[in-house]
Amino acid sequence: MTPMSLLHLSFLLLSSATALCALIAAWYWYLSSRPTPELAEPAVASIDDNPAEHILEAQVNAYSIHAALLEASRLNKRAALWSAAAAALGGIAAILSIFG
Repeated sequence: MTPMSLLHLSFLLLSSATALCALIAAWYWYLSSRPTPELAEPAVASIDDNPAEHILEAQVNAYSIHAALLEASRLNKRAALWSAAAAALGGIAAILSIFG
C-alpha cells in the first residue's frame, strides 16, 4: 500500500468515525430532551383545609423534577463527550486532508 493511499484510507476512516460520533452525540442530545417528571395529581382540598397534603404534593413533585433533571444531565454529559470525540476526530481528519 502506498503512503498516499494509506493517507486516504486514514482520512476516510477518521471521517467515518467523526460522522458516527456526531450521530451518537445527536442521539444523546435528543434523549436528554425527553425526561419528563411525573408530577403528582393536584390536591382536591384547598391549602387552608389540608396544608399537609399540599406540602407532601410539593415534595413529591420536587423529587420527581430532581430525578428528571439528573437523567437529562447524565445524558447531556454523554452527548458532550461524544461531541468532543467527533470534534477531535474531525480535526485530525482535516489535518490529514491537508497532506493528502
